[in-house]
Amino acid sequence: MIAEVVGGISSRLPRMKSTDLINLVGMEAHMMKMTLLLNIGCEDEVHMIGIWGMGGIGKSTIAKCLYDRFSRQFPAHCFLENVSKGYDIKHLQKELLSHILYDEDVELWSMEAGSQEIKERLGHQKVFVVLDNVDKVEQLHGLAKDPSWFGPGSRIIITTRDKGLLNSCGVNNIYEVKCLDDKDALQVFKKLAFGGRPPSDGFEQLFIRASRLAHGLPSALVAFASHLSAIVAIDEWEDELALLETFPQKNVQEILRASYDGLDQYDKTVFLHVACFFNGGHLRYIRAFLKNCDARINHLAAKCLVNISIDGCISMHILLVQTGREIVRQESDWRPSKQRFLWDPTEIHYVLDSNTGTRRVEGLSLHLCEMADTLLLRNSVFGPMHNLTFLKFFQHLGGNVSNLQLISDDYVLSRNLKLLHWDAYPLTILPPIFRPHTIIELSLRYSKLNSLWDGTKLLPNLRILDVTGSRNLRELPELSTAVNLEELILESCTSLVQIPESINRLYLRKLNMMYCDGLEGVILVNDLQEASLSRWGLKRIILNLPHSGATLSSLTDLAIQGKIFIKLSGLSGTGDHLSFSSVQKTAHQSVTHLLNSGFFGLKSLDIKRFSYRLDPVNFSCLSFADFPCLTELKLINLNIEDIPEDICQLQLLETLDLGGNDFVYLPTSMGQLAMLKYLSLSNCRRLKALPQLSQVERLVLSGCVKLGSLMGILGAGRYNLLDFCVEKCKSLGSLMGILSVEKSAPGRNELLELSLENCKSLVSLSEELSHFTKLTYLDLSSLEFRRIPTSIRELSFMRTLYLNNCNKIFSLTDLPESLKYLYAHGCESLEHVNFSSNHSFNHLDFSHCISLECISDLVRDFMNEEYSQEAPFRLVCITKYSIASTNNMRTSWREPMRIKLPKIKAAPKLVGFFVQIMVVCEKPFHLQFPAFSYNWDCEGSRLYRINLKPNLYQSSEMMEDNNNRPYKWHHLVIVQIPTGIISAEIDEVQFESHIQVPEPGDEIILCGVEHVGFVLK
Repeated sequence: MIAEVVGGISSRLPRMKSTDLINLVGMEAHMMKMTLLLNIGCEDEVHMIGIWGMGGIGKSTIAKCLYDRFSRQFPAHCFLENVSKGYDIKHLQKELLSHILYDEDVELWSMEAGSQEIKERLGHQKVFVVLDNVDKVEQLHGLAKDPSWFGPGSRIIITTRDKGLLNSCGVNNIYEVKCLDDKDALQVFKKLAFGGRPPSDGFEQLFIRASRLAHGLPSALVAFASHLSAIVAIDEWEDELALLETFPQKNVQEILRASYDGLDQYDKTVFLHVACFFNGGHLRYIRAFLKNCDARINHLAAKCLVNISIDGCISMHILLVQTGREIVRQESDWRPSKQRFLWDPTEIHYVLDSNTGTRRVEGLSLHLCEMADTLLLRNSVFGPMHNLTFLKFFQHLGGNVSNLQLISDDYVLSRNLKLLHWDAYPLTILPPIFRPHTIIELSLRYSKLNSLWDGTKLLPNLRILDVTGSRNLRELPELSTAVNLEELILESCTSLVQIPESINRLYLRKLNMMYCDGLEGVILVNDLQEASLSRWGLKRIILNLPHSGATLSSLTDLAIQGKIFIKLSGLSGTGDHLSFSSVQKTAHQSVTHLLNSGFFGLKSLDIKRFSYRLDPVNFSCLSFADFPCLTELKLINLNIEDIPEDICQLQLLETLDLGGNDFVYLPTSMGQLAMLKYLSLSNCRRLKALPQLSQVERLVLSGCVKLGSLMGILGAGRYNLLDFCVEKCKSLGSLMGILSVEKSAPGRNELLELSLENCKSLVSLSEELSHFTKLTYLDLSSLEFRRIPTSIRELSFMRTLYLNNCNKIFSLTDLPESLKYLYAHGCESLEHVNFSSNHSFNHLDFSHCISLECISDLVRDFMNEEYSQEAPFRLVCITKYSIASTNNMRTSWREPMRIKLPKIKAAPKLVGFFVQIMVVCEKPFHLQFPAFSYNWDCEGSRLYRINLKPNLYQSSEMMEDNNNRPYKWHHLVIVQIPTGIISAEIDEVQFESHIQVPEPGDEIILCGVEHVGFVLK
C-alpha cells in the first residue's frame, strides 16, 4: 500500500490540494481501514484514534485525506497542523477554539484555563479534530486529554511518532503506518518523477534503483524524486544514486534527525549503538552488552526508531541507520580517528594503517572482503584505543586468504573489550597479555588456533564462546571461571580431543559439538556409571539427563554428533545425532523453572541415525509425558517398533518426523494432535495402515512399501491436507482414501501438491487426478503410461509437473497453460512435444529424451515465448547424440566460463540475455537439472555469476553400452536472464558458469559456450 506520500513532508514541494490527496496511489486502502476505526455511524461515543509511524512515513497525509473526506459531516471541525512546531500549549488551545468557534478573540489566561474552556465550549458539540504531529504528552493533555471533553459522536485523530504518548492518554485505537513494498514504492516514484511521464530509454532500471534506496519511506521517495527530476543525463543519475546509497539526502535526514533530537541522552546512546553495531541483533544479545537497555529499546520502539520482532530481534530502517551514522561522523567533525564507531572499510583501513586510532573509538566493525588492499596490523595498532569495546572482523568463510595480516603475535587489545569477533583469526594462540575478564562474546570461527591461551584466566563475564571450524584446536582452556557462560559452540573442531569436565557445573543454554570427530570421550553428568560405557561399547559421547536430576538443568540448546548413548525421560538408545532447544527465557519465567519437572521446557527434539539399518538393540520409546511443550519432534532411523499412546499429550506438536522406523501401526490417539501440520513417515517399510489424520496439512509417506490403502486417514468431515507425498509406495493401488471425502467436506482445504513417483500399482489415475482441481505441483515420475492422464489439461492452477523417467510415454500434448516448470528427464520413448502458443515456461528439462524429434522447433518456441521480467531465470536442457564438430566451442569444462556483455545502458531496449552452453560427452552420460540445481548472484560491482550444478552421471545401462559407438552425446543448455534482476549499476556484466563432472572426467570432451545472444523489446 502506498500512499503516505507527499503533503507536508517537504517544504520545497507545493501543498497538495484535496483532489491530489484523494487520488494518491493506494490511499483508498488506508481510508478503508481508518473508516472502520472511525466508525462514523456511532453517534453515542467519542472515538479517539491514533495514527502512528516513523517520521516521514505519511501520517499527516493520511490524516489530511480523512479530514477532507469526513470533516464536512460534522458541525464543527479543525485540522491543527504540526502541533510539535514549538508553539506553547496555550497558543495551541486558542487556535483550536478559534477554528471551531469561529471566534478570533478567544482569551486564555493559562493552560489550565484553556483546558477548562475546551471542556465547557466543546463538551456538547460533535466535532472532527485532527491533532497533527504531537510529540509531547503535555500537548495531548492540554488539547484532548479525555474523550469527555467533546460531545457525543466526536472523532479526535492524533498523528504521532510516539506510541507511548497515545497509551498515556488511553488511546486504544491505533493505526500503524508501515513502509511501502518495492512495487508500490516504484509506482509512487514514477508518479513523482518527471510529472508521472513514462521513463525515457535507459531510465527504467535507474527508477527501480532509486525507489529501492528509499526502502519504502514515502518522504524519501518525495525527496529523491524532487532531487533527481532536475537531472537529465543517465551518468549523472548514477553518480547521484551512488551518493544516496551512502549518505542520506538532506531533507530526509532532517525529518529523521528530528526523532533523534527528541530523545534523552541515554536513549540517544542506545540508538547510535543499534545504528552502528547491533542492527539485526536479538534483544537478549544486545542486553548483554548494554546495561539496562530494555527500557531504552522499548522507548525507541514506541517512537518508531526500531522494530522488535515477535522473536525479539531488533531492526532499524536503513535510512535511520544512515542518519545515525551521519550523526556519529558529525560528532567527530568527520575525522575517522575520533569517531565513536567505525564501519566504513576505507576509513578503517586508513585508521589502522596509519595507526591513528584514539580513545574516542568504542567500536570497529569491518567485513574483510570489502577492503581493496591487504592490511598489515602493527602490534601497537589497538594500543591507543583504550575504550575499544566492540571489535568485529568478518570474512566469507571458506573463501580466499584473508587480506588482514598480523605482523606479530604480541599485539595489545583494549582492557575494556566486551566483544571480540574475528573470523579466520590468523594466529595459533591469542596474545599472551590478553586479559579476557571483560569479554562477553569471544567468537573466533575458522581460526588457526591450536589453543586459546595458556593456564587459567578469569572469565566472569563470558557468555558466548564460538570456535566453529577451528580445525587445529586441540584443547579448550579451563572454563570453571566462566560462571556466566551460556553458549559453547565447538562445531567442526575436528582436532578437539577433550572437553573440560568443568562444563558440568556451568549453566549452559546452548552446546554445539557437531562434527567434533576427534573427541575421545564426553560425559555430561557426574553420576554416570562406568557400566554404561561397557554395556553399550564403542560409545564416544554419553548423555544422561533423567528427569530433574540433570546437572545441566539450564541447558536450552544442545547439538551433539557422534556415537551417542542417549537417555532422556522415556527415551533411550543409541544414535548419531542429538539436538534440542527449549522455550526462551522471559522476564516472568526462567528455563530452569520450566525444566524442574522433567523436560517440560523442550520445544524441539531431534534424535536420529544417519541411515536406516537393522539394529539388534532398538531405540526405546516408552512415553512422551515429560515433553508437553514440544512443537517439533524428529525420531529418525531408530528402529522404533511401537509409538506410545500418550503421544496425544503433545498438544502443541506441529511437526512430527518418524521416518525410518519399524512400527506396523500408529496409535489412533494421533488424531487428537490438533496442532499437527506436518507428518513424515518416509521409509517406514513395515507400516501397513494409518489412523485418522484429518488435521495434517503435509503428509509424507514415501517408501512405505507395505502401505496398501489410504482409507480412513482423512475422516468423513473437513480435512486440511495440502501437500501429499506417496513416492515409491509400490503397494498403493488407489487414492480412494482422499477421494472418498472429496464430496462431503465443504469448506475444506484443497490439495495443492501431490507426489506419486514410482507408485506403479496405481490405476485409474486420470479419473482420480480430476478431483484435485487446485493442484499446483504434480510428480508422476517413473510411472508407466504411454500418454499423460487426460485430466491434467483441466488442472488450470498447475505450475510444476514432473515426468522424469516415464520411459513409455511417446507424446506430450495438451498441458495446462499455467505450467511453468516441466521436468521430463529420461523419457527415452518421447518423440513428440506440442505446446500451445500461450505457454511461457521458466524451466524445461528434456535431458536424455533420446527419441525426441524437432528439437530446433522446441528451442525456437522457447526463445520466442513472451519474455517476463518477473521470471528470475529461464532454462532449457535437451540431449541429442550426433557426430557434430566441437570446433566452435569456446572453453573447456575444466575452467569457469566468462562472457563479457556490452554495457546495459548502451542497449536501452535490452530486456535480457541468453547463453547457449553445450556439454559434449564421448560416452553416454545423464545430465539432469533438478530443482535448486542452479543459482545466481552478483559478486562485487560488475560480475554477475551463474552457477550451474546439474546431476551428471552414468546409469548401469549406459556403462554396459557399446564403448565404440562413433557418436557423441550433446547436452544443450540454454539460459535466459532478464536484466531486471541485475543491479542497474552493473554496466559491464560477465557470465560465469562452472559445471562439476565426475572424476576423472576423461569421457567429458567439452563444456563450453556455443552462443551468446540478447533479448530486445
